[in-house]
Amino acid sequence: MEWSIEGRLAGACNCGTPCPCWFAEEPTHGSCDAIGVGVVDKGFYGDTDLAGCKLGVAYRTVHHVWDGGLQVAVYIDEETGPAQSEALEQILTGKAGGLLAMLFTLVADFKGVRRVPIALDDAGDKPFFQLGRPSLVPVKPLLGRDGTTPIAVHNALMSFGGERLLAKTESRFSDPELGWDWPLVHADFGPMKMGSAE
Repeated sequence: MEWSIEGRLAGACNCGTPCPCWFAEEPTHGSCDAIGVGVVDKGFYGDTDLAGCKLGVAYRTVHHVWDGGLQVAVYIDEETGPAQSEALEQILTGKAGGLLAMLFTLVADFKGVRRVPIALDDAGDKPFFQLGRPSLVPVKPLLGRDGTTPIAVHNALMSFGGERLLAKTESRFSDPELGWDWPLVHADFGPMKMGSAE
């Protein structure tokens, strides 16, 4: 099934900024616990329109993300309709091909697909994103030399289709049902573009 999604993506993890996983370097604390949230501005899965859908992922590594052995949970916004939910589940679990199919080969322990509130505001004065009710993540962009433009990283290993703007956060991610709770330090946001042909 052909699919394509374009939109915005934000993420955070327990590593220092920038997250070393982007560059195939060692995690700051020996392992990387991370989350990501995306909003689809336009997209499709076959005949299913995905515009407006919100999605998320959380993962824990044994050591380095590229070593495999990941624990992963996939999240879909609780207000998503049945057709869109089924399409996103196929995409996010790698069953529909593309980059996510390759990344899912690194997963050793899949925790399933979960329905939670998801939000992303990357345009306001105080950007934030949310993955689940306990987990609101305010982010503070790291500004470059001009004092106004966020520092951007291009062509990182985990860029997901565009430049990543660097940020920091002082927050936590929690999924009580999975017993997951970890601090978030590094953060990033930027465009998202993926599809079955990539």
